[in-house]
Amino acid sequence: MYSNFITPPDFIENDLHTILLIDPTEMEVQDTALICKNVGTDFNVYIYLEQYKDFEWLERAFNLSEAVIINTTSNELSKVKDQMVSHHKASYYGPKNFFGNNRRLTPMEYLINYVRESSTKSYLDM
Repeated sequence: MYSNFITPPDFIENDLHTILLIDPTEMEVQDTALICKNVGTDFNVYIYLEQYKDFEWLERAFNLSEAVIINTTSNELSKVKDQMVSHHKASYYGPKNFFGNNRRLTPMEYLINYVRESSTKSYLDM
C-alpha cells in the first residue's frame, strides 16, 4: 500500500483516487501522509503551494483530481483560490468563508469521509 505525494513539475496518471491540496501547511501535509499510510486506501495527493507559481501545472492537477481542498489563508494566490472554491469538486478550510458554499472540510476530514463512504459502498455492493 502506498500513496503518491506529487508537486510541480510531476504528474502521475493511474487509477488511484486523486486529490489536490492547495496551500496546505507543512503539518497538514504530514497529517495527510499519516492518514494515507493508515487507512488502507491509496491516493494520489497533488500539493500546490503559493511559491510554485506554475498555473499550467495547477490547472492540470485540478483537472486530474476528483477533489480539491483549498486553504483560504490570504496570499498572492487568493484570487485563484477564490475562483476555484466555486467549482463543485472544491472544498475549503481556513479563515475565509464563502456564501453559498457549505463544503468546508480539512484534508484530514475529506480523507476520513472518503474512506468511510468507500467502505460503506463496498459493503453494500456485496
